[in-house]
Amino acid sequence: MTKKLYPHFNPEVHKIESKIATVRTSHHCKYNINYHIIWIPKYRKPILVDKVREVLKTIIDGQCQELSLNNLALEIMPDHLHLFVGAKPTVTPFKIIHKLKGNTSIQLRRVFPDLKYLGYKQHFGKGFDALWARGYYCGSAGHVSQEQVKRYIQEQMGKSVFEYDIYGCPSHLKGQLKIGDFCNE
Repeated sequence: MTKKLYPHFNPEVHKIESKIATVRTSHHCKYNINYHIIWIPKYRKPILVDKVREVLKTIIDGQCQELSLNNLALEIMPDHLHLFVGAKPTVTPFKIIHKLKGNTSIQLRRVFPDLKYLGYKQHFGKGFDALWARGYYCGSAGHVSQEQVKRYIQEQMGKSVFEYDIYGCPSHLKGQLKIGDFCNE
C-alpha cells in the first residue's frame, strides 16, 4: 500500500503544539482556528517531487500570505500533501482549499507543461483539465496536543480504531467510547 512508502506528516518537526496554542487577534475578535488540509493529485500520481515540490511550496507560501493565513506546517509527499494553517474566522475552509488547489494547479502547469499529462509518458490528446483530484480532507483544530495529531496520523495508517471524547460524556467514561471500527482489525 502507498501509505507505507512515505514518512507521514510529522507534527514534531514543525513544533505544531506551540503554534496552534497561539490566540490571534483581529479588530474586534480573538480567535484560534486551525485547519489540517490534505489533497492529492489526480489518480494519486506521484508527481510532487524534485523541482515540482519546491515550486509548489513557494506557491502555497505566497497564497497563504495573500489569503492572510498562517502557514503552520507543510509537508509535500510524492502523491499527496499535508497543510496545516491558521485562519481568520471570516475565511471559510472551502475558500482556502478552492483558492489553493485552483491557483497551484494553474501555476504549476504553467511552469511544468508536462504536468497536464500527469506524468504519463505518452501524451494523447490535450491532457487533463485538472492537476488535483476533486476531493480533499479538512479537519479543524483549535488547541490540540501533539498526541492527538499523532493519533490521527496513526489512524490514517490503519493502526487503530477512531476514538474521540464525546461532549457531555461522564468523566469516568472519557477515552473509553469508540466511534466506529473502520480498520476491520
